Amino acid sequence: MTKIKNNNIPWPIRLLIYACLLFAMYVSWSTLALGLWGQATMGTVDSYDSRLDDRSAGQNRSRTISKGYYFTANGKQYRGYVIYASDEVWPRLPKGGTRAERILYLPFFPYINKPSALSDFDEMGALAIIYHTFAPLAYLLLLLLVSGTVKRQKKTNRRPVKQPDHHPVKLRNNAQMFCTNCGKALVKDAVFCTNCGTRILNAGADRDGQAMPAPESGFPNFPVRAGFSNYCDHPDILEAARKNRKTGIGCLWVLTLVPLIGFPVAGLLVEDLPFTEAVVIGVGIALVMFIVNLFALRRASRPMWEGVVEDKTRKERSERRSSEDSSDSTYIEYTTVIRTQDGKKKTIVEKDSGNHMYDYLSVGDRVRYHPAFGTYEKYDKSKDRIIYCNVCSMMNPIKNDRCKRCDNLLFK
Repeated sequence: MTKIKNNNIPWPIRLLIYACLLFAMYVSWSTLALGLWGQATMGTVDSYDSRLDDRSAGQNRSRTISKGYYFTANGKQYRGYVIYASDEVWPRLPKGGTRAERILYLPFFPYINKPSALSDFDEMGALAIIYHTFAPLAYLLLLLLVSGTVKRQKKTNRRPVKQPDHHPVKLRNNAQMFCTNCGKALVKDAVFCTNCGTRILNAGADRDGQAMPAPESGFPNFPVRAGFSNYCDHPDILEAARKNRKTGIGCLWVLTLVPLIGFPVAGLLVEDLPFTEAVVIGVGIALVMFIVNLFALRRASRPMWEGVVEDKTRKERSERRSSEDSSDSTYIEYTTVIRTQDGKKKTIVEKDSGNHMYDYLSVGDRVRYHPAFGTYEKYDKSKDRIIYCNVCSMMNPIKNDRCKRCDNLLFK
């Protein structure tokens, strides 16, 4: 009997994990929101229980406290219930008894509320603020890991394509060639199959579709002709795109965590910077950096598009040197306008000596945009002496097959 291995997380368990992580994120975010924007009022505690769990536990960890309360805001009564760890020992409430306690709530949404001891920054202490600041990021990372694990497991379960040592191609009556590994039709002058990545060693095709021998070794050095390269689907290029995205995700976390950690630490060490103000500034900057980088990663995952260069302009502009220097400096702004196949207008804006695409492209050129790298590929490269690497943007001689800096295939 064959044992079937299935590492996928069952969807009920997965939903439970998501719910727990999202709830934990909500607890920390609501606590920070109440500490920053909460309004105080006197509430009434009508149920209370204090259970001793461990006499040797650390500070504020020996007892489990459960507390029910209600308060009035904007002429309406709201109820709340909390469970937390503490050393708090209040006398048990008699039947029907109540006790007054200070409550914090959000004026624009009073359903988010907590006792002030759990949400007021002065009463919580620095360690609790730091915990609630960084805990949501850890929960979010776990959420992404769980989601990513499921996706990676699904990809791993796919049956790999077998790649033989030699891959002759079949030439049919219409002069169309097909890959014998996967059967997909090949583009003229194809060096690799765009479907399975198989390298075509035994044959090529000239412009008329006639078969011709390929070089015996190394990458073929066909004359550069009009047409978009099929190297964008080559395994090496796909791996470079994956590494590029991984680097972008790493930068996202670095740019998010640095202000999130740095400002609270500065608030603890610098007397002139209040800790509460430092936390607010750090969280604000981190949130902005997170959103900006998230949009950049989202743009990188969009599909390729093609278009035609319809206009090129250059203008002299001026800018203030600095807040201390009132004089202006001038620079040349180069703008290249591309009209996509969907009729949308895309612009490439460059400055001074960084006008690479402005010089490389001409009005009427057909181009393709590769979002995984944020680079452009020209359709007709037959009259060019240089070619830009679509992975690292390095300028290369047109005779090169690989980039001299990153060693990735050039889109010829």
